[in-house]
Amino acid sequence: MIISRTPFRISFFGGGTDFPGFFRQEGGAVLAATIDQYCYLSVHRLAPLFKHRFRASYSRTESVLRPEEFQHPLIREVLRLLDQREGIEIAHTADLPGQTGLGSSSAFAVGLLNAVQAFNGRRCTPEELARQAIEVERDRVGDAGGWQDQYEAAYGGFRRIDFPPDGQVRVRGLDLSAARARELEDHLLLFYLGSERSAETILREQEKRTGSNVSALRAMRQMVAQAETILAGAAPLAEFGDLLHESWRLKRSLSAGISTPAIDQAYETARAAGARGGKLLGAGGRGFLCLCAAPDRHAAIRAELRDLAELRFRFGTEGSRIIFSSDD
Repeated sequence: MIISRTPFRISFFGGGTDFPGFFRQEGGAVLAATIDQYCYLSVHRLAPLFKHRFRASYSRTESVLRPEEFQHPLIREVLRLLDQREGIEIAHTADLPGQTGLGSSSAFAVGLLNAVQAFNGRRCTPEELARQAIEVERDRVGDAGGWQDQYEAAYGGFRRIDFPPDGQVRVRGLDLSAARARELEDHLLLFYLGSERSAETILREQEKRTGSNVSALRAMRQMVAQAETILAGAAPLAEFGDLLHESWRLKRSLSAGISTPAIDQAYETARAAGARGGKLLGAGGRGFLCLCAAPDRHAAIRAELRDLAELRFRFGTEGSRIIFSSDD
């Protein structure tokens, strides 16, 4: 049996500039960090005694004879990409539900690629896993979106990821001390706003509007360097919060579906209670609201947003890894 563990992530700046339709022309960059919340994929050999040759358990269970018969698109295309011949059973569990803006789909794809290849005796580099996951999600399944989630899930940690027009992605860890990372953690809050809209629909619309959003996307890309400078120095983290506020203002302009009246109300309520800034994570319309505020304002913000579930977290340092391996 093989078990992989793959982290979820928070994207702070540059989201949208990692879409190929933008970075192939302009170049893109993102600033993101993985957190201590994970998805787990187990893979083990399925005995030939069963009528089926492959089984997968996630929110439902599928038993099939051939990989192409799976209804779950990521499972189907991962197994097809890897030309999986030997019968296996796959099981998925996670610390958080999917479709919450934390990169869960890409974490699933990266984690499954890692686990199946480890089962077959092959250990992959983070670069290989990220590229394979992009092929699965964007090319084979055809889901809309960018490339940052696959890279963050594969590499892990607090990263600046650059997407040059030639597609040769550059991944670099931030020069961030442990004390500064903890200070930033202590300024951040995550509140779950639930699920209202399809991320795929919002991402498709955002892709179509890339040409008209160039100015906003250029400004969002520039914020990556600004945020990196703030974190690398001794500037008060209120500046990081102010930059998040500007980023959220620009992100809302990319597509009509990114925000909703409920999201706007929660955000403005938090700002009135002391948050310097924040943003909705992921495509928009649902998921987690990330807020930046001085620790002495957290109690007031929590009181105002008491009807929302809060996720306590810490930053993670590792990407997808094999945490259990046995020949049994």
